[in-house]
Amino acid sequence: MDYNFDHLKDTVEAGIFTPWQEVNAEIIAYTALGINVAINNEYIGLVYKNQVYNEYQRGEKLKAYIQCVRQDGKIDISLQPNQSNHVFSTTDKILEHLKSAGGKSSFNDKSSPEDIKHAFQISKMVFKRTLGKLYKQGKIKMTPQGIELLE
Repeated sequence: MDYNFDHLKDTVEAGIFTPWQEVNAEIIAYTALGINVAINNEYIGLVYKNQVYNEYQRGEKLKAYIQCVRQDGKIDISLQPNQSNHVFSTTDKILEHLKSAGGKSSFNDKSSPEDIKHAFQISKMVFKRTLGKLYKQGKIKMTPQGIELLE
């Protein structure tokens, strides 16, 4: 399949997008910095490689979020909603993991970022915040062996 993205603008004027606004994105190319995406088929944005938690194919379409519009007009994109919303949506993922593992998991706040990324498609920071939230809600307990479901 041949893709032509010559019509896309690589900068945007202030006020067009708001932080964490949901947009439609299409994967254009992998670069040394991360992934270039077409935003709403009008602009080019960048997802930094340290924020990419899944494998994507060129031409793949997905929801993305405006992280910020920089002073130079370039657009930084996130493939996850802002962290407070992401923690909220990740709690179900971790609870499902625990239920399918019989209520216990060896994952904890000391697990490697790579293992967390592979298992949950999230950053270690979001994982730790989610564990903290679940702990405060009394849904899990943390042990030297990992985490346990309390429900």
